Amino acid sequence: MKRQWGIAMATCAAAAGVAGCGAPDLAALRPTVDKPAVLVEILGSPPFAPSASELATAGATSVDVMHVPTSAWRSKAEAVLSKGHLTGVMLVCDDASAVASGVDELASANPSVRFAVVSDDPAPLSTSDNVAEIAQDPVGIAYSIGALCGEWMTAVTSASTNASVYGGAPTLVYVPRGANATEQKAFFAGLYQANAEVRVMALPEAGSQNLASYGYAVELGAIGGSAPPAEMQMLRGVAPNWVCFGSAGASGCAIAPGHLAQSEVLRAFRWLVSSSSWQPGEHLVLDLSSIALDDKQVPASVLTAWAGLQVRAEAQSQQANALFAALPDTVRSYLENTFHLS
Repeated sequence: MKRQWGIAMATCAAAAGVAGCGAPDLAALRPTVDKPAVLVEILGSPPFAPSASELATAGATSVDVMHVPTSAWRSKAEAVLSKGHLTGVMLVCDDASAVASGVDELASANPSVRFAVVSDDPAPLSTSDNVAEIAQDPVGIAYSIGALCGEWMTAVTSASTNASVYGGAPTLVYVPRGANATEQKAFFAGLYQANAEVRVMALPEAGSQNLASYGYAVELGAIGGSAPPAEMQMLRGVAPNWVCFGSAGASGCAIAPGHLAQSEVLRAFRWLVSSSSWQPGEHLVLDLSSIALDDKQVPASVLTAWAGLQVRAEAQSQQANALFAALPDTVRSYLENTFHLS
């Protein structure tokens, strides 16, 4: 520093013969804009992860972007936080449960720093004013996939040249595999809102007669949870097409949970860098990217239906419990008893 000051004085002395030169104006040398400094940690390879250049254009800020393994995110964050210059930390990951406890502890220890967790799967986080969570809405996704199944069964029945094969009603085989009761009820609420004539049945026991022998022609199955590939192969022997909800989905599902839109990550970042727009708490979202559809399996009418459904699905899914409770008594009782939803 002394060396730089000497150079400045020498320059000033050399210029004295041309123009007057007084002491430097230190106030003018100070920055006039306080740029917030943000650490962004990307854990693994979430498909919605933003690039450093995208983040740089999302706000006037200093951004440090790190790709880190899940096991190392906290130590990396603590190392940067210890330098004392951060205003925000954003974690971008597939599942918020992997970082939930650590974020709560860091947020408590650093109350002047804002923390945002952006993920596909939400997890309970601190209700502190310096913590925000942005994630997909699992209930909205379950409701939407149920409604798309109803649309699919309508398309199958309409296209059938032998409607009597369905006994007057399309049939869907349902397999619960870990999805919580709220998500399952939302799935059935969406299913019956889209198609009130759907008949739902449980997966037959191993070794039982083929469903066709009972007069059923099952086109579609649904898994509420996560089924391993080996089980998916077995289930395909019952129904040719399967959908999944309540998890990241299983390989080969025609309809499954998608991923958070990258625009949501950028929106979270803008909140983080601006104290005036900061919105702590949980923010669950649903958009076109929230559902993954295999256009080689899914009927064209279902693809079209999703474009319109996603506009209203978020609001309707908030009433999923009420919609499930409003199902006809016989339908609701059957679902509750068969799939243990009561």
